[in-house]
Amino acid sequence: MANEPESPDERRRKRRYLVGLPARIIFGEETVIGRLQDVCRDAAFVEAERWFPLESEVALSMDLPGVDEAVHANGTVIRLAPGALGRHGMAVLFKGLSDADETRIDRFISQQD
Repeated sequence: MANEPESPDERRRKRRYLVGLPARIIFGEETVIGRLQDVCRDAAFVEAERWFPLESEVALSMDLPGVDEAVHANGTVIRLAPGALGRHGMAVLFKGLSDADETRIDRFISQQD
């Protein structure tokens, strides 16, 4: 029906790729080791022991399989969701990725397809 809201899956523009690897989440002076659950060209979903507030500016550092260097991405927390085993999930929308980090993400994605 035309009046029904879109589901979260329908709103996503990019295909997500499951990862399940450690990632560092930096918020101000605080660094938390979390778990990168999935990544796409413009966002990532991470789980950690705590949440950072919606609209928080964070940095992620993640080692993607098959990519020569870590990806360093700045972004904004756009969604909070319960994670597995009592952890806290956060969707982070990337902003201003460097060309090198875009290439690293693209390389990882191309290996998944």
